[in-house]
Amino acid sequence: MEKEQIVSDETQRYRQLNGSLNSIWKGILFLMPLLGIMYILSIHQYFNIPLFKQQYVGVYLALVLVAIFIGVPAGKNKNQTKVPWYDWGLAAVGLAVGLYVTIFYPSISLQMGLVTTDRLIMSVLAIGVLIEALRRMTGWILVGIVLFFISYALTAPYFPGAFEGRSVSLSNLFNYMYLDSSSLLSMLDIAATVALAFIMFGQVLLNFKGGEIFNNTALSIFGRYKGGAAKASIVGSGMVGSVTGGPVANVMLTGTMTIPLMIRSGFTRVQAGAIESVASTGGSFMPPLMGITAFLIAENLGVPYKEVALAALIPALLYYLSFFLQVHLIADKRNLAGIPKDELPTVKSVLSKIIYIIPIFVIFIYLLFVKGFAPDTAAIYGVGIAIVILSFQKEVRVGFLKRMYNTFIDTGRVLLEIGVILGVAGLIMGVVGVTGLGYNLVLALSSLGNSGLFVLLAASAIVSIILGMGMPGLAAYALVAVLVAPTIVDLGVQPMAAHLFVFYFAMVSSFTPPIALACFAAAPIAGASAQKIGVESSKLGIVAYIVPFLFVFSPAMLLTYQVDYSVSLITFSIVKAVIAISILSISIVGFFKSPISLFSRIVLFILAIALLLPNDDFILMISTFGVGLALIGVKYFLFKKPNKKVIETSVEKAN
Repeated sequence: MEKEQIVSDETQRYRQLNGSLNSIWKGILFLMPLLGIMYILSIHQYFNIPLFKQQYVGVYLALVLVAIFIGVPAGKNKNQTKVPWYDWGLAAVGLAVGLYVTIFYPSISLQMGLVTTDRLIMSVLAIGVLIEALRRMTGWILVGIVLFFISYALTAPYFPGAFEGRSVSLSNLFNYMYLDSSSLLSMLDIAATVALAFIMFGQVLLNFKGGEIFNNTALSIFGRYKGGAAKASIVGSGMVGSVTGGPVANVMLTGTMTIPLMIRSGFTRVQAGAIESVASTGGSFMPPLMGITAFLIAENLGVPYKEVALAALIPALLYYLSFFLQVHLIADKRNLAGIPKDELPTVKSVLSKIIYIIPIFVIFIYLLFVKGFAPDTAAIYGVGIAIVILSFQKEVRVGFLKRMYNTFIDTGRVLLEIGVILGVAGLIMGVVGVTGLGYNLVLALSSLGNSGLFVLLAASAIVSIILGMGMPGLAAYALVAVLVAPTIVDLGVQPMAAHLFVFYFAMVSSFTPPIALACFAAAPIAGASAQKIGVESSKLGIVAYIVPFLFVFSPAMLLTYQVDYSVSLITFSIVKAVIAISILSISIVGFFKSPISLFSRIVLFILAIALLLPNDDFILMISTFGVGLALIGVKYFLFKKPNKKVIETSVEKAN
């Protein structure tokens, strides 16, 4: 299925422009990645052109705002084919506030704290048009959050207790948010470099049939086995999701193929939608790419990206182990057959295609981890390498120029949403910094720490899920990284563990009811209730709620240099977690070779949790592990010969 057909619903948010208007809009979209490539590769240095990074960011801001006001209507009932006069006006304002930074930043940097009349006017206009652009792209939820923080900044001295903040004048506040390198421009820099490079890398794979190779490979390997359609969906959607980094977009890209296939294979509509939602979300956890959020984590921690990727490896594998095992047990429980052989890609066809994908990622990983290239530079080189290698496919060479054109346009289109989301995340970061709110939140949440670290983590998890609801994953993490992660770090948790903790919970909001965006995206494809899909997704993705606590209490799992543990202890912790999570998955599904009674499921669940409990004492850990294995053996014999009535009831429910 062609990508253009898959994402047709996504493009409905944009105006259907014609003629010169369409050419102008698409010209701006094309220009955004083109200028980004030139800046990342430092083309300006070859011509001895001095350039602050903020000057380039100013151009990026201008292009994002102009493109949004030309291409995105103010509302669903507004004119969809023409650009009204007020949107031309807003586009002109967006162009002005972006180019103001580009033209005047060299002098602004020398007098950052000086608030002049022109700076005040431009800052108010910039923040105003950015918020309106955000409303058009994402709706009112994130707008309400931004307005709340701006209001807080103006009234901070009047808040009670720990939330009382420093007084900030209106002029200083807007000047700081607009021009300071720790606010708007800081986050836009990430959008205009790292995000741009990796979004383009992903779009090249999608437009040049790399995503199709991922899915066909997964189908070829897993399709023939029980529940093969779902297993292929897990692997294929996970691989594509690691590149795209967006659960909702990934459901729309891969779900139109995988969900109907799972339903035809015997999975219920709810199960099919849930499997796709959880698989698409999990891609953001899986190294080496992890979407673009991983690079934001590296930026916030001030560590190399490869360190984030290494730390995320074991938690991601545990996530997919539990997910894959549950799907296998569901298929086994309902005796669901695999996909017929004649409907699967042949091994020969898959092998002939996979040779195009492997070199791309080998070279990319070599540039990133061995040569030590900056992530955005490695990704741009990866773009060029991917285009060359994937173009060896005959069907890709047909219409090559159109594919290149679509890659640039699609990259520009995705950058619109990324730009405004990270832009307002920068505004929130600016407010948190200038008012002292970050320090106040640390004090407020630290009071929970008096009741124990687990209580603080549980509260932080709930806050992260709530803040992440209704927002794209990147925006969700950007918000919780500023508001929640510092508190956890302040109580002695490893910074890497703290940021991955809030990252996980911000991401699982995409399949956690009531506002589960990935499930809402899957619902119309599956023809099922989004809320029912959300409940099923929460069961399938249960490890995503547990693993973050594991690596906070047992940071050896993160494999980072800050953690001084022996290899044997690290290995033992991982093995123990694998066994515990396998038992947990069995207890949730209620099936292992045969149905398991409710009592047995409860016992297995308690046993799994007991094995997951942290223990830093090696001898005691071995003792706990040994007792756990003994109980597993006892429990296995308890349900090895299940009650016949239990089996009949289970089969009746399945039918």
